[in-house]
Amino acid sequence: MKSVKIDELDRLVIAALLAHPRATHAAIGQAVRSSEATVSRRLARLRRFGAVRVVGALDSQISHRARSVFVRLRCAPGAADELALPLAQWQETGSVKVLTGSVDCVAEVAYTSNEHLYALMMHRLPQFDGVMATFSNQVIRRFSTPHGWNPGLLPDTVVAELRADRRDRWSEHPEPDEAAPMSELDEQILTAVIEDGRMSWQDLAARCGVTPSTARRRTEALMAAGVLRMRTVVEPEVLGLTVNAFVWLTINPTKIGLAGEILARHRNVVMIAATTGDRNLCGEIAVASDSALYEFLSETVGHLPGLIHADVAVALRTVKRAGMIAPELRTAVAPSLP
Repeated sequence: MKSVKIDELDRLVIAALLAHPRATHAAIGQAVRSSEATVSRRLARLRRFGAVRVVGALDSQISHRARSVFVRLRCAPGAADELALPLAQWQETGSVKVLTGSVDCVAEVAYTSNEHLYALMMHRLPQFDGVMATFSNQVIRRFSTPHGWNPGLLPDTVVAELRADRRDRWSEHPEPDEAAPMSELDEQILTAVIEDGRMSWQDLAARCGVTPSTARRRTEALMAAGVLRMRTVVEPEVLGLTVNAFVWLTINPTKIGLAGEILARHRNVVMIAATTGDRNLCGEIAVASDSALYEFLSETVGHLPGLIHADVAVALRTVKRAGMIAPELRTAVAPSLP
C-alpha cells in the first residue's frame, strides 16, 4: 500500500464498506453523515492508493469446489521472510502472514481433494528451505469470516441498515448438501466481480455480453445462493487497529460451538473457525494496542467456556490477504517452486 494519510472520515467510509461492500455513495454518505460527492472523492482516493479494495469471493465450501486448511510453519531463524513470498505465489494460498510467537508463518490454503492436499503438504511444502515444523488445521465450520467483520466504528443501527440492503450473505450459514449448478454466464460474472467487487451493472454486462438487467439478476442470484460473497479488504492498521494477531485455541469439544459463537460476536475478531488438528478453534483478531490485546486475552479468551489452552502469535507482515500479494512485495524476486 502506498503511503496515504487516513483520517476519521476515511475510517468511517471504510467501516460503511465493511458493512455493505457494494453500497452506493449516497448510502455511505448517509451512514457517515457526509455528502455523496465527498464520499465519492474519499473512496476513489482510498482505492487508488490501495488502502481499501472491494472484491467478490467465490465461497469454495458453499460451491463445493475446495476446502480450507490453516498451515502454520515453524522456521529456522531468518527463514520465514524468505519463504513467505514464494508461498504467497501459490494460487492455493488466500492469505500469508509472517508472525512472531510459537510459529513464524501462517497461510490459509485451499485444496480440492485429499490428493491435492497430500501433494501440497508432502511434496511442495517440504521444498522450502528452513521449515523446521508444520502444523495443519482443516476448517470444518466457520463461525465468522471477514465478509461480515464489524470493527465497531459505526453505530450498530447504522451497520444493520447497511447490511439490510446487501444481496450477498455476510453471515455464516450451514453448508448445503449439494452445490447449485452454474452456467457459463455465472462463471464469467464470478471472474469479473472477483477482480472488482464494485463493478457497475453496465460494465459487468458489457464484459459478459448481456444486458445490465440480466447481469444484475444472475449476480444477485449467485449472491442469494451464497456462492458469490462480497468482501471489503483492508489491513486492520488502517482502521487504527495496529496489533493484528492469530489465536489457536483448544476447547472442550462439547463447548466449541458456544465458544465459537461468543468470539464471532466480538468486534475485535476478524474471523473464527472450528478446525481439526492440534487446535480446534482458530482465528484472526485485530486490536488497537498491546494493552488491548492483553485485555482481549484475559477478559474474552480467558473466560471462554471449555478453554483448555490458548496460543497467540502477532503478525509482523501481511504478505498476502484475500488472494492478493501486498503491492509493495509484488516486484520482489522469489525462487520459483513447482
